[in-house]
Amino acid sequence: VKSGSGIGGGKSRASSAPPVRRTVLGVPSSAKGASQSAAGGVDENYFFSAFEDAPKVNIYSTRDLDEIMNKIRDTISNPSNDWDKRVEMLKKARSVVLAGGHHYDEFFQHLRQLESAMSLSIRDLRSQVVREACVTVAYYSQELHQRVDHLFEMVLPQLISLIPNGAKVMATSGTVCIRFLIHNVHHHKIIPILVRELTTSKSKEIRRNCCEFLNQLVHTWPTHAMDRNSVILGDAIKKGICDADSEARSFSRKAYWGYAGHFKDEADKLLNSLDVSYRKMLQGEMGGSMSASNSSHSIQAQQPQPQQQQASQAAK
Repeated sequence: VKSGSGIGGGKSRASSAPPVRRTVLGVPSSAKGASQSAAGGVDENYFFSAFEDAPKVNIYSTRDLDEIMNKIRDTISNPSNDWDKRVEMLKKARSVVLAGGHHYDEFFQHLRQLESAMSLSIRDLRSQVVREACVTVAYYSQELHQRVDHLFEMVLPQLISLIPNGAKVMATSGTVCIRFLIHNVHHHKIIPILVRELTTSKSKEIRRNCCEFLNQLVHTWPTHAMDRNSVILGDAIKKGICDADSEARSFSRKAYWGYAGHFKDEADKLLNSLDVSYRKMLQGEMGGSMSASNSSHSIQAQQPQPQQQQASQAAK
């Protein structure tokens, strides 16, 4: 049994460190982010500051892990529990990872059992619960990467459904969480979900954001993660280029050039299939396509870097 081996085994102790306010690297607060915060919304900077804002827990054994994770699941899976108790348990779900609980093999069994409760929290009517659930899922993606691919697949539809929500904090929490997930978890099964929403949703907000997400995806994912969905990805980008919403069209034109960098032949066919007006507009944006995709990299620019990498950069 490898339980706890990542923490050192035996009497080795895992406990959460006090909250650390990490410096956002290379990205000043945007006017858009500032306006979102002022209007009650949240942005990437808020998520980064909230990641380690969690109560301290000590994990000495798998028994400690089991007790904490079971209590978290039982509390957040019951909507009749007080909302503030559920918020506290969603924070404690981050505490477990902060304390090194993910180094126990049993943690990922608990995580799988937590998926339905996390989905329920994202659908909650309380904005505080929704926001905390989104922060926790985003934090898990940052720390666990591909180990949360199934969680990503399970919660993505619920996160997308938040986008047109009239409560700004809920809408922006869902949007920012998806950005973190796309950046940290390259899971091929989420592409059909985004494509379905982009091509079938009657909500212009959902279509617009799905075009943004695809733009981020094609500019940050390796080709092999998109290979099996290259055809539907191209179809979705074409759909976005012709969307009724101007912002959706703009994101899709940027996405086209990212897509072309991975699948040149498919991109050429897509270009030739467009009406002349769309084709001319797309070709006219070619020179600025890379700079136009900068917004897709905001999370990457802000990700905390390993200490060795930071030291190397400081030496330069």
